[in-house]
Amino acid sequence: MKNMAQTNSIFQSEKIRPELRTGLEKINFSKPTKVQAAVIPALLNNKNVVVQAATGSGKTHAYLLPLLNMIDENAPVTQAVVTAPSRELANQLYKVARQLRDASGLNISIEYLGGGNDRNRQIEKAENRAPQLIIATPGRLHDFASKKVINLDNVKAFIIDEADMTLDMGFLGQMDEIISKLDKKVILGAFSATIPVKLENFLRKYMSKPDFIVIDNPAIIAPTIQNDLIDVGSRDKKEILYKLLTMGQPYLALVFANTKKTVDELTDYLEEQGLKVAKIHGGITERERKRIIRQVREGQYQYVVASDLAARGIDVPGVSLVVNYEIPKDLEFVIHRIGRTGRNGLKGHAITLIYDEEMPQIEDLEKLGIHFDFKEIKNGELVERTHYHRRDNRQARSHKLDNRMIGMVKKTKKKVKPGYKKKIKQAIQKDRQQKRKIEERHQIRKAKRRRKREREQARENFDN
Repeated sequence: MKNMAQTNSIFQSEKIRPELRTGLEKINFSKPTKVQAAVIPALLNNKNVVVQAATGSGKTHAYLLPLLNMIDENAPVTQAVVTAPSRELANQLYKVARQLRDASGLNISIEYLGGGNDRNRQIEKAENRAPQLIIATPGRLHDFASKKVINLDNVKAFIIDEADMTLDMGFLGQMDEIISKLDKKVILGAFSATIPVKLENFLRKYMSKPDFIVIDNPAIIAPTIQNDLIDVGSRDKKEILYKLLTMGQPYLALVFANTKKTVDELTDYLEEQGLKVAKIHGGITERERKRIIRQVREGQYQYVVASDLAARGIDVPGVSLVVNYEIPKDLEFVIHRIGRTGRNGLKGHAITLIYDEEMPQIEDLEKLGIHFDFKEIKNGELVERTHYHRRDNRQARSHKLDNRMIGMVKKTKKKVKPGYKKKIKQAIQKDRQQKRKIEERHQIRKAKRRRKREREQARENFDN
């Protein structure tokens, strides 16, 4: 009962400044989420935290509120830092932080340090007045800190948001250099959808007995999402994609590929088929990306093809269909992709295209609690299909005897001439050997197709 009372009253806690309590009311924050109820008291009590919580759980305000609460408005030094691995995410956090500050009427200087904005302008602003709260990408923060553009000696709290993505994008080295130079008493927080072992080891290096806060996600995939799987087989994969995109006329379809090259190829192919397609990948300029996202939000595009890292942090409402054209190496990305649809209680549809040899990866995802329905396209519709590799249908392979062999076996049950049974056994053995050879040839051809695709993928990765 005590915990429930705390959950309902944390926004009214006397440890939170009256201005912030008023600000929360203005932006209609009345009841904290699970992650806010757990994290806010911990940070207010100056504890290090490692938080595993899903996107949309309310984690942003869970750390922004305590940060703004601890900043001394009269001290013209940098006192708190938040990092996000992409410029889109960092810019988004910057806007949320300013909203809470302005609603609270606080005189706290907040600066965004990241790509997409004029670097020299950012340097000029930082040198003229030290921002009290910095929200930055790891690269720009490391750049400015190493060149003494900003001074982090007085930082009280340091938050790493989307820590798993920070790891995936190779920023831990830069984070290591930055955090190692901070005051030993600094409050550290890491927020992530997942906590891989490598990330956990990194965090333990700097955190003494942190509070590990795990907010259970009731369902990895929202129950409003229909999650389907299609085995491409020997068919044209691009053609299947086109059929999927045009069958049900989705409100907004988001197609994911693993490389810039594939994104470009799919965009070109779909445009040749007469579709108006937007593409988002790391090779597109920041200005162009912002323009595309604005146009998508305005409803000018019905189809978007994107890479993972470029799409992370881009919140586009109204996605009714997600297609995984390729399975990413990091299976966690599949969860992030599928989670783009079926939001806010609306129905969503996700479809993953696979080759036969990718079934083990699907099984790994199923072990995480993700359910797939096997489908195939027939007469312009998706219909149920039982996949022969489906785990619950899989049995030890045994080669069935044909009717001729069955007839011969039945004869052995009757009284027959000496030596006949031996001939029967030899015939059955020969039959099985032939079937094994056929199966082996099938496996060899399948392996050749797999190696060919791997070579093509390797070339694509090299080109990118």
